[in-house]
Formats: sequence, structure tokens, C-alpha cells
Amino acid sequence: MPPRRPDDRLRPAAARINDAIRQLIDQPDTHARAREYERLLIAWGNATRSHLVKAA
Repeated sequence: MPPRRPDDRLRPAAARINDAIRQLIDQPDTHARAREYERLLIAWGNATRSHLVKAA
């Protein structure tokens, strides 16, 4: 589950990425859109997993 603030909203970075993904979905299906979507998904993963600690 993505990290949330005490008021149950996504952290600002994750919320911005989420908004960018939503806007991208309305764009024409192009190779550039696919690359940007991939970049945003990686950023989303990084923004929402920052609270996890690697196991030894």
C-alpha cells in the first residue's frame, strides 16, 4: 500500500506522479507516451516504497 499521510492522502510526490499518469492516459497512444508511462511507473514505485527497508 502506498505511504499515506495521517489524513489518509498520498504523499505529495506520489500524488503528483498519480496526477501525471492520469493526464497521460488521455493522450494519444504513441511510443513516446509509452516511454513516459514507463518512466512514471518507475517514479511511482520509488515514491511509494521509500518507507520499506531491505531485509538483511
